[in-house]
Amino acid sequence: MLGAIVTATRAHAVAMAPHLRSVEVREVLDSCGMTPAVALLYELDRSSVAWSWIVDGEVACMFGVVAPDWLASESYPWFLTTSLVEKHSRQFARTCKELLPELLLAHPKLCGMVDSRHNLSVRWLQWLGARIEPAQPWGVAGAPFHRFELGR
Repeated sequence: MLGAIVTATRAHAVAMAPHLRSVEVREVLDSCGMTPAVALLYELDRSSVAWSWIVDGEVACMFGVVAPDWLASESYPWFLTTSLVEKHSRQFARTCKELLPELLLAHPKLCGMVDSRHNLSVRWLQWLGARIEPAQPWGVAGAPFHRFELGR
């Protein structure tokens, strides 16, 4: 595997924030009105688990799962990336496919929202097997987002 997947840290969030892809900066602003750094730290703080993919000493992406409580039937994944993910897209895709079954063992139903204008993210979720609902206004900006589900 190229790089390493490690437990995410606040230092990773601070280092990655200035390098977030512009489509994801817009997604973060439109959904929650936060800057990239604030959003990454917020998601990291509320996640039950979170990881960073480190490539050549740089944070390529951060992702995690928010599990409201152990009785909840749904968990909420988050995933933010830099251009390093595009540069290493084959390795990224292969690793995602390999890690998803393990993630679904711990979190059988993952649900979230994805910006419908971010075609690459929507296609990636479909490729992973997500069910995608029609776009609807969502977030602080009322921008078009799809609800998605992975797992049961």
